[in-house]
Amino acid sequence: MACDCTRDRIVDPRKGDPGMSTSSASDHALFSIISNGLHGIAQEMGEKLVRSAYSTIIREARDCSTSLLDRNGRILAQAQFCPIHMNSFGKVFEAFAKRYDLSTIGPGEGLITNDPYSGAQHLNDFVLFTPIIYNGEVVAFSASIGHHIDVGGGAAGPNAGASDVFSEGLRIPLSRFDIERDLGDGLLEQFIRLNVRAPDQVMGDVYAQLAANRTGQQRFAEMLEQFGEETVLSAGAGLQDYSERLAREGIRSIPDGVYEAEDFVDDNGFTDEPLRVAVRITISGDAVEIDFEGSSPQSKGIINSPLASTISAAYGAFAILLGGGQIPVNDGLYRPIRRIDVPHGSFLNPSQPVAVRARNTACHRIYNAIMRAMSDVAPDRVLAAGHDTTNAIGMGHMGPDRYRVYMEVVGGGWGASAGADGADVVDGFVGNCSNVPIESLEIDYPFMRIEEYALRRGSAGAGAHRGGMGARRIYQILDDDVTFNCYSDRFKFRPWGLHGGKPGANSRFFVERDGASIDLPSKGNIVLRRGDRLVIETAGGGGFGDPAQREGERLSRDAVEGALASA
Repeated sequence: MACDCTRDRIVDPRKGDPGMSTSSASDHALFSIISNGLHGIAQEMGEKLVRSAYSTIIREARDCSTSLLDRNGRILAQAQFCPIHMNSFGKVFEAFAKRYDLSTIGPGEGLITNDPYSGAQHLNDFVLFTPIIYNGEVVAFSASIGHHIDVGGGAAGPNAGASDVFSEGLRIPLSRFDIERDLGDGLLEQFIRLNVRAPDQVMGDVYAQLAANRTGQQRFAEMLEQFGEETVLSAGAGLQDYSERLAREGIRSIPDGVYEAEDFVDDNGFTDEPLRVAVRITISGDAVEIDFEGSSPQSKGIINSPLASTISAAYGAFAILLGGGQIPVNDGLYRPIRRIDVPHGSFLNPSQPVAVRARNTACHRIYNAIMRAMSDVAPDRVLAAGHDTTNAIGMGHMGPDRYRVYMEVVGGGWGASAGADGADVVDGFVGNCSNVPIESLEIDYPFMRIEEYALRRGSAGAGAHRGGMGARRIYQILDDDVTFNCYSDRFKFRPWGLHGGKPGANSRFFVERDGASIDLPSKGNIVLRRGDRLVIETAGGGGFGDPAQREGERLSRDAVEGALASA
């Protein structure tokens, strides 16, 4: 399937200034105020969501995103949270716009879904839109995505045994709802509560999303009152054009040509066969085309990536190549990527109803393959492979008072670049989740205790710049019948280095029980018991450049820290 990513808005190359139709100093100042204000609103929405959330996955790990969209569903501004959510709002909005006449949506209504086959990504991500109405008309939308701690299904956390989306949990169709009528004692809230293990946390996070959206509605309305509707909407369109110009400038600096690469997901959780991500990138002037022909067919298991996730991962990788945080994240950033071809029936664009919970595994390999493809022509912009995996660690336990569901993404080592060592113990770029404090975990989940949380010695790939170090975390299990549910990767394929850099160490999960060590698969579900020690060791990053070129002082520090993996 092809995603035609061209847009109907044309940039006038004669414009020297971003956004406004005239070039006076006052216009420049006004554009700067409004454009920064839009991003400030999106960021404030995100902070409101985090601070209002009930679950640790949002409250501490910040697994969420917030955005402002124009009335046509084009992103005006998006908070800097999860890169995998890039353009997700736009894809889901398209699906809603096909089903409903959104010009008639009222101030007390909302739109919600988590359906990966209707533009969303996986079932844990609830997408919520609310309209921004001014002078009786819809002028824009507030939007939020939150990763919810539980959505039912076959496991308290990732159900690695799921062979279809129905086994993964509650699936919310494209729903237009009345907030006052359908929440509280209403049908929507009661339907959700009856199908999840932690209803108070899940619905608490839904209300946190509503609070974030209302913040966006209020702040945007205040901006309209201050500057006028026409001025604000014109500046928003100009901001999109500004991002497009910056993106095209970045692309023009890469030589024209066709560049190819591949990377592999370890397995699907059922068989040992690896899954291939193949990418062909065509650079032509100031435009890009991306083709994933040759990627593996859709597969049994939870590693399939719905089309929206695949597109978001490709956008995110190019955002790094084109300058990272230097270009405002909005619809204009994506316009130069004029076409993305993803074969329907591949594991990067599966047909219903295959499972998709671990879609970030494939999305990380998309990012890796794009980095690898561009490594010779843009060596100063790429990173070597890191752990680049959602090390999703889930546990569930039914206590005497209620069901508790724990979910966290444990970081690892990033790949090195031409100018720096890789970062130690951070989430992969695609997810970008934060570290959850141990104190918070032990308060919320009395069935566990964190015995060790440390840098993993011997995990970083050597190079002129070394890869980042992975993590080592040990959970002491304090109750019987604790379910452990996970998905991860890089157990088989080590994170590769670039330009002579060495690979980082593989990930490894195991349980110490009664003096024995039990190796665990990267994707699995088991039952733990009191006294078990669950050990999580995440991969380190690959190195960049010849290790012989590393400076002596840094080599000495590497030796003291025990950082480097064996070649």
